[in-house]
Amino acid sequence: MKPGEQRLTREQVGGIVKMLGLTTEREFDCGECLQHVSEFAEAQLAARPVGEVIAKVEQHLALCPECREEYEALRKILAAKIL
Repeated sequence: MKPGEQRLTREQVGGIVKMLGLTTEREFDCGECLQHVSEFAEAQLAARPVGEVIAKVEQHLALCPECREEYEALRKILAAKIL
């Protein structure tokens, strides 16, 4: 290994492999995800099955920490309304 180079840890490699396994040919970008995230959150809270479009939201959330943060905030708000 050359000076200044870093090796990936086993956990980092595992995370990359996991993310690659979650990718598909056509994925939502952040804008598309956020258009449907409220529908996804409502389906999750009601334990309803999700359709194909909402499944793409779920996939995007698994890969995107920024959108996942938005989803978690929205889910907390919706859960508070239910209680």
